[in-house]
Amino acid sequence: MEFKLNEDQQMIHDLAADFAQTVLLPRIDEIEAGELVEVSTGEKLPQLPHDIHMQLAECGFIGISFPEEYNGMGMGHLEQAIILKELSRVSPSVGKCLDVYILGLEALDLYASPEQKEKYLAPCCSGEQTVSFAFTEPETGSDPKMLKTRLTKQADGTYLLNGVKRFISNAAYDGPCVLFALEATEEGKDIVTGLVIDKFCKGYSISSPWEKVGYKGSHVYDIFMDDIVVTEDQILGKHGDGFTQLLGTTAYGKLGFTSVFVGTALGAADLALQYCQEKLHRGKSITKFPTTQLRLSTMLTYAHTAELLCLEAADYCDHNHFANDDIATMRAVQARTAQAKGYAAETATKVATMAVNAMGAYGVCDEYKVERFLRDAAIAPNIEGSGDIQYLIHGMYVAANGNTN
Repeated sequence: MEFKLNEDQQMIHDLAADFAQTVLLPRIDEIEAGELVEVSTGEKLPQLPHDIHMQLAECGFIGISFPEEYNGMGMGHLEQAIILKELSRVSPSVGKCLDVYILGLEALDLYASPEQKEKYLAPCCSGEQTVSFAFTEPETGSDPKMLKTRLTKQADGTYLLNGVKRFISNAAYDGPCVLFALEATEEGKDIVTGLVIDKFCKGYSISSPWEKVGYKGSHVYDIFMDDIVVTEDQILGKHGDGFTQLLGTTAYGKLGFTSVFVGTALGAADLALQYCQEKLHRGKSITKFPTTQLRLSTMLTYAHTAELLCLEAADYCDHNHFANDDIATMRAVQARTAQAKGYAAETATKVATMAVNAMGAYGVCDEYKVERFLRDAAIAPNIEGSGDIQYLIHGMYVAANGNTN
């Protein structure tokens, strides 16, 4: 076993690290505040600065793991994880923005028809449009059985979509939205169906952005759907496949958030180390103290353990692709990425807290930047499935399969 990136992966790593330092770092405050952009409704809402969004696309970061025929780079989940980790090491907000782009694209790549991919996947990979992925609702967190959004068939063969989705990223950007709704069969049984709509179509509206403690540069909204007309060509795969599509998309999607959390931990540790090296006591760096050395080692041990879990899970994803009916492989991938995500979320909060404490009173001052990592890390165990749920997903798989690998 060789713990070494190949030449292409090292190039991707270096490109992402350089992008973070030269493009993101000088504009952190601007990213956190957001660029006010006029959306289709005429409102001005905060977004990631457009030129940064387009640079992410031009570098191939958005389409890194998607097919070249749809403007992707045709690489893998390992390269995707490397990019998200290195960007989040400087700006977890940008890492999260990119990650939620990729989450929606995973759904399209896995389950969309060729026509849907041409219409939506290709322009999103190139940065022309921005996709959203909408599952969470006011009464639905980790339990898809609590969905309330409903798709109702009409006499003319079209459908009406009604409901509310909560905490949806990129909802203020033009582009597709992949979402899931309940639909009644002819027998009166409720099934979950996936579909794609165009944001800001007739009947689509959004709330003001939610005010959050962290990820200030990545904005989330409620989506309101009022009699949106849906046609058959907007259905994702088959009617009733929505639950499987949701599990499959998030099986890969958990890896993205894992990478963001690992980057958050490493970024906090970077700032703590820099501070300790520069902070003097009687003319010498405080790194001379054993207590400082202990704290630095503990932070990096946690962070690097999470990083190894993340990269191992990414490699597992690349060697275990699954199709619609391959539930066994999908469950195995889900278990790996859930384990990594649960641990990385926990690690981000631990390391960021230790980093703040390593800097003493300076750690809680805006000027020293590490408090931003702590605020971002606070959200980690509570996004796209709680940390406890991730361990339960992994634990149930281990218990059911008797396999600890």
